[in-house]
Amino acid sequence: MFARRSVAVILLLFLLPFSVMAYQLSPLNVTYDPSGAGSAKVYTIVNDSDAPIAIEVRAEQRIVDIDGNEANQDGSAYFSIQPSRMIIRPDSTQLVRVQYRGPQTVTRELSFRIISEQIAMPRGAQDNESGQMISFLFVYSTSAYVRPSRIVESVAPAVSETEEGKLEIVLENTGSVHQMLNNLAITLTGDDGSSYVLSEEELGPLKGQNLLANSRLRTVIDMPDVLSGAGAVTADISYDYTYSS
Repeated sequence: MFARRSVAVILLLFLLPFSVMAYQLSPLNVTYDPSGAGSAKVYTIVNDSDAPIAIEVRAEQRIVDIDGNEANQDGSAYFSIQPSRMIIRPDSTQLVRVQYRGPQTVTRELSFRIISEQIAMPRGAQDNESGQMISFLFVYSTSAYVRPSRIVESVAPAVSETEEGKLEIVLENTGSVHQMLNNLAITLTGDDGSSYVLSEEELGPLKGQNLLANSRLRTVIDMPDVLSGAGAVTADISYDYTYSS
């Protein structure tokens, strides 16, 4: 399902005493300008553990299908990351400069992940003195957007009947920036004057989701009895979000 604006993921890897090598990354959500001073941002990585950690930072472009599945692709052509690989000493801080170097003409917001991934480090003789240990490797997957030249907020709903007699509701972001579908409400209206408000369960795949620019999300529901006699059904939507970054 579609990821939120910022995500911190913990990967558990079983390696050969027990070890926790935690670190912190900020910020988790950033908007870049396509050029000028705003095209460069500084991320802060804090190693608050008692051991050195190895970190790799990379960029991935976000691609989300109509069912909300995110399958990203390499975004290194859009960003310069310095340093991209590093070893951070215990109780130390590392600054990472990330600069957007993609097209300077952006008509629709571009969406990326800036990912900070902890890499396993050999523990040397310490590993041989104990049995199996668990090492927690942290991955931060943050949200990064490149601001378009013009801000347009627009989500268009469409309703169609499937071959199985269900209703498919599709929300398409026809604007130029992402939209968070917070407190989403959808009302269906038939051409015979009938109406139906989607329940919380029916809204499940859509509510609270991040609808990226130039992308779509859908949900499929059983045909409500009240709409079964309608020849055509339309949808009205409302949600609480205003682009402000």
